[in-house]
Amino acid sequence: MSAKDLARKEHSPMMRQYLDVKDRYPDYLLLFRVGDFYETFFDDAREVAAALNIVLTRRSNGSSSETPMAGFPHHASEGYIAKLVKKGYKVAVCDQVEDPATAKGIVRREITDIITPGVTYSDSILDDRRNNYLSALAFLRSGRQMLCGVAFIDVTTAEFRIAELHPDDAADFLRSLNPAELLVSCGERERMEMLRTVLSDGTAITSLDEWLFREDHAGEVLSRHFRTHSMKGFGIQGGGAARIAAGVILHYLEETRQNSLHYITRITPLQSGDFMTLDLQTKKNLEIIFSMQDGSLSGSLLEVMDRTRNPMGGRLIRQWLQRPLLKGADIVLRQDAVEELKTVKSLREEAGNLLAEVSDLERVLSRIATLRSIPREVRQLGLALGVIPRLKKALREVSSKRLAALAGSLEPLPELVELVDRAVDPEAGASMRDGGYIRAGYHEELDVLRLTASTAKDRLLEIQQEERQRTSISSLKVQFNRVFGYYIEISRANLDKVPPYYEKKQTLVNAERFTIPTLKEYEERILNAEERSIVLEQQLFQELCRTIATHAAPIQENAAVIAEIDCLLSFAVCAEEYGYCKPGISGHMGFLIVNGRHPVLERIMPVGEAYVANDCLFNEKQQMLMITGPNMAGKSSFLRQIGLIVLLAQAGSFVPAEKAEIGIVDRIFTRVGASDNLASGESTFLVEMNEAAAILNNATSKSLLLLDEIGRGTSTSDGLSIAWSIAEYISRHIGARTLFATHYHELAELEARFPGIVNYNATVIETADRVVFLRKIVRGASDNSYGIEVARMAGMPQTVISRAKEILAGMERRDVDIPAVHEPVRQSMQISLFEELENRLRKALEGIDTDRMTPIEALLELKKLQMLLRTPDTAR
Repeated sequence: MSAKDLARKEHSPMMRQYLDVKDRYPDYLLLFRVGDFYETFFDDAREVAAALNIVLTRRSNGSSSETPMAGFPHHASEGYIAKLVKKGYKVAVCDQVEDPATAKGIVRREITDIITPGVTYSDSILDDRRNNYLSALAFLRSGRQMLCGVAFIDVTTAEFRIAELHPDDAADFLRSLNPAELLVSCGERERMEMLRTVLSDGTAITSLDEWLFREDHAGEVLSRHFRTHSMKGFGIQGGGAARIAAGVILHYLEETRQNSLHYITRITPLQSGDFMTLDLQTKKNLEIIFSMQDGSLSGSLLEVMDRTRNPMGGRLIRQWLQRPLLKGADIVLRQDAVEELKTVKSLREEAGNLLAEVSDLERVLSRIATLRSIPREVRQLGLALGVIPRLKKALREVSSKRLAALAGSLEPLPELVELVDRAVDPEAGASMRDGGYIRAGYHEELDVLRLTASTAKDRLLEIQQEERQRTSISSLKVQFNRVFGYYIEISRANLDKVPPYYEKKQTLVNAERFTIPTLKEYEERILNAEERSIVLEQQLFQELCRTIATHAAPIQENAAVIAEIDCLLSFAVCAEEYGYCKPGISGHMGFLIVNGRHPVLERIMPVGEAYVANDCLFNEKQQMLMITGPNMAGKSSFLRQIGLIVLLAQAGSFVPAEKAEIGIVDRIFTRVGASDNLASGESTFLVEMNEAAAILNNATSKSLLLLDEIGRGTSTSDGLSIAWSIAEYISRHIGARTLFATHYHELAELEARFPGIVNYNATVIETADRVVFLRKIVRGASDNSYGIEVARMAGMPQTVISRAKEILAGMERRDVDIPAVHEPVRQSMQISLFEELENRLRKALEGIDTDRMTPIEALLELKKLQMLLRTPDTAR
């Protein structure tokens, strides 16, 4: 039974308080502070107990019913909350906001924080080298056209972007973005179900009221937040659907009590003409961000290229590798900066050392602006800002335009640095409970209160000495604890010496505790001064945080510049250490790579083994390279290698090659590997055809197509015909630069039929007893797949290998012997085959006559009969 179904009168006043709060936040797990624990009740308790694997208990209601209950200690809450949010739950934290000791009746409680997968500032949840996006999806009908808008924000870095998309592209864009949480209208139920099937399990989908997705409401929210009547100042004109999505995000942040949002100062349109579009399949096949083997960073391009020195650079380089540039001028600006950093070793080392001193300005700022930070973080921000003048000085004589522009954009904030240094004690720790983090000399009243407490404590030592002399009890001590305050402790052996004016406070096993009027007086003075100083410190710290937040825009500008310098430096370090070259960039279709290498595979080669480099050429005579050759000969690696070299070049990096000239590509498409999509009921072949169709429908003459083993998911004849047809279509109608790896050696005939299609093959050396794969791609076609040799290398039993060779030889002679069987068995096999033929033929013919089988189905059955008739037994 849910909480709403239970009568309020059955519960205690505290539980009625809980139910009132729960009614206001029905979609959240409500963590209700009770003493030193956060408790959950009813259905929430069952969810929490299962998610955290903690005990589900029961609380008596004072009647026959009991309430399910589960909780965890307050001091360990961050870890428990992190586990819940990572599982997709939204959490509302209800704290005690008054002292239970002084409360009259039920302790007052309020919601103090709301944490969702897309709205969190916790280090226990976040990965400091990747963004945590909250996204919203909105649709708007304009005449007969349906518009789709996406907005996404990382509240920890203040990155806020919008994009206008074709509705059919929304799912791919969101899968590529991989938001932690997606906001959609509850009226879009069909789309919600579709999104649940295509988004990863890590994305929480939150449905909101339809009225939030109105243009007028979104406009009001945006105008209120950015304090402007128009969004033109942000470069946003039109884009109604995207503006709606942005307004929904800001409304949601307000609803989740993210009230201190002034640090979100910008919103930027994501221009499709600035960046190459990489669909999720291409990112997966090229292993840009994660490995296909286990989904980890290990074995990915990011692992090889990320040599950044701080988290801001780590997040940005992840974006750069997923959003290569399309404009040649922008690419060259990055390349020139990388070249200068690579060439000038002293500059590279000095800049790297300075960047390593910079903390995560973006995320520290977000916690400061939302009053979630601790003094140590504020101190770190001040120290990081203090590095900016030194970094600006280090870059003062750079010659590359982009580096010079970045150096000029760095804005030192000396007044803010001085304020933080003056305010926060260098020894400030993680805890604020006992005070002491505001530096002496920062605030006069605080200094006076501290002096009062300090002198009073000195007076306590004097009292201790006076009482020892007065009572002749040398072991007498003045001590303190949080329960009893200050007291005098005397051992039992000396109780007969206790004066009459001593007032007993507590009896222990071996001692008793007392107080005296003088001690009470100074206790009150000390405690008042300490309590007041702690409260004042909190106020001063919050004022400091608000002051820092007013400088959010220049801090964020500095953070963006530092992150970009960090990425350029990372590319330069890789170029120097890995032996990369600076690629030429042009707008024409020409393409040349000399001795190119796979950037990831070459880093994991066994010691002493060199990676085999390969060339690649596209021009008006070579638009499609038809690559044949055996498995394990390097065809797939070659395809991925070329894709990664192009991606790195357009990201502004140097590339693993001796020489490279890259004609800019607008998209990289890949069709590599094959697997079933069981969740959607799609076979290997259907998945393959879906991906191939998407490529043919979206590729342009400026695209790069990497096609590996098209058609292998079906029969040989069907697969060959489909692969042939696709190659023809690309050559005739698209004209894209294409690498087409195949086992169908018959496709080598296309070279003679179509200009632009050229044969290449992965070479091997064949000896009397084995085959050696050279992994070198050379001109000409291959006529052998060497599949049996691959099976031998995989450890297949020798008996199977020998029999496979016999069968292969027989197939080549069109004479395959069936192993001997007893004659009755052979006759039985022949009878069953002829019966099968007869039955299928009867069904096919009856189907055509009675409409129980379509003509197409009948033809397919006849085709199967034809294949059966070709077998040796049926021929006989």
